[in-house]
Amino acid sequence: MSKPIVDPNVNGIAPIEPLMVVFIMYMATGLFFTPITKLQKSVAPIKKSSYAVLVIYGVASACSTLAFSFGLKETSATNASILSNSEIVFTVLIGMILFKEYLAKKEILPFVLIAAGAIILPIGSDIYEHRFSFSEFVFGDIMIVISGFIYCLCTFIAKHAGNVKTTRVVQIMSLSGALFCFAMMLVFQTPLSIDLSALPILSFVGIAGIGGSVLFFVMAVRLIGAVRTILIFSSATVFGVVYSAIYLLESVDIFTVSSLGIVTVGLYRLRYKLAA
Repeated sequence: MSKPIVDPNVNGIAPIEPLMVVFIMYMATGLFFTPITKLQKSVAPIKKSSYAVLVIYGVASACSTLAFSFGLKETSATNASILSNSEIVFTVLIGMILFKEYLAKKEILPFVLIAAGAIILPIGSDIYEHRFSFSEFVFGDIMIVISGFIYCLCTFIAKHAGNVKTTRVVQIMSLSGALFCFAMMLVFQTPLSIDLSALPILSFVGIAGIGGSVLFFVMAVRLIGAVRTILIFSSATVFGVVYSAIYLLESVDIFTVSSLGIVTVGLYRLRYKLAA
């Protein structure tokens, strides 16, 4: 649903600057969850260290969403859905580098399949189609991959938030992200103007797409761990590709089908190996 908002080539909605888009989405999410958190009584006061972690989480999450929005402005929603799986690759790599969580031999092939289908094949095919030039479309692909890397960092940051209630996590994260975006808008002199007709859809995408996903994402990280949460979360790729084809009428070529198929097989095999 965000594609028509940021891309001037998609008809129907006047394009809005990505910084303004992310600011409104995070602010709407924070305002929505503020009264909810007040209705819930905290068992223990939140530590200052937890507040600091949540603020960092909010800034990182906003940076990830910004990178995704800038990337989505240039590339297709179909590509963005597939490339977003790059966060799985980065999660595994960071786990190996920082936490010495090395892959077992039986997990290497599924990981290679995910890396090939989520990053190498989509970007490689776009570079080939644009005659090996660094086009705006390829730039959009790279921004989506950067978004996946930052989102991967958010996963590890969320684990250190302590026993803060999930709704409070979403509230502080959203308001911190909104404040960061507002500061960036002042720094880069982004016009503080928006078509009021776009507010409802931006608010909905923010509350449901950001607030709702973070709410369940944090709950899942605490219950089943970061890696398994990322693997299950990646199932949204199929829905993203189907939605892009039906709603945005984007073409699905052989490279897209191949990437989606390779990623799906890799995810299935990796989940199976982890569950074994």
